[in-house]
Amino acid sequence: MTTGTPREERTRHAAGIIVRPARWGDVDEIVDIGMRSWREGFRDVVPRGLMPDAGGLRARIRERVAQGSSSIAVGELDGRVRGWITFGPSRDAGADPSVGEIWALNVHPAAWRRGIGRELVRYALELLALAPFSEATLWTFRDTPRSRSFYEALGFEHDGATQRREASGRTIEVRYRMNLPPRR
Repeated sequence: MTTGTPREERTRHAAGIIVRPARWGDVDEIVDIGMRSWREGFRDVVPRGLMPDAGGLRARIRERVAQGSSSIAVGELDGRVRGWITFGPSRDAGADPSVGEIWALNVHPAAWRRGIGRELVRYALELLALAPFSEATLWTFRDTPRSRSFYEALGFEHDGATQRREASGRTIEVRYRMNLPPRR
């Protein structure tokens, strides 16, 4: 994703939280946070077959970081990586090219409700708008009131779309959408 801004210069600061592009040295923390947040946040919601495996997650994260991708960022609190986000063009079949997507957001459970997730989403939305996308979507699990209310508080609205996952055979995800401000 091209933003027109040098990758290392794009940071966001708020209330002791720094959001910045991910670096090679962040990979192990990103994987650890991803695994912990999934185990804690989606326990009893997501079928075991859909839980990520650390090796596959590590390979995907390493690939994005090695490519110098601006589509993965971390959130630091008090100098420690405590969350991460990935984003880019919508992966939905038939999506208009003007639609971006937040692909994944994970915050370490010990840092929940500290503002890291909110700042990571704001960062991603800023870069998606610069890309330029006019809308952003994301998918979240239907039976996770905490994540759904989080996205709704940020201005996302459920657009009625649902999807199944092969391992479960049932509808378990819902899509949220928001308009992005026009590029300045």
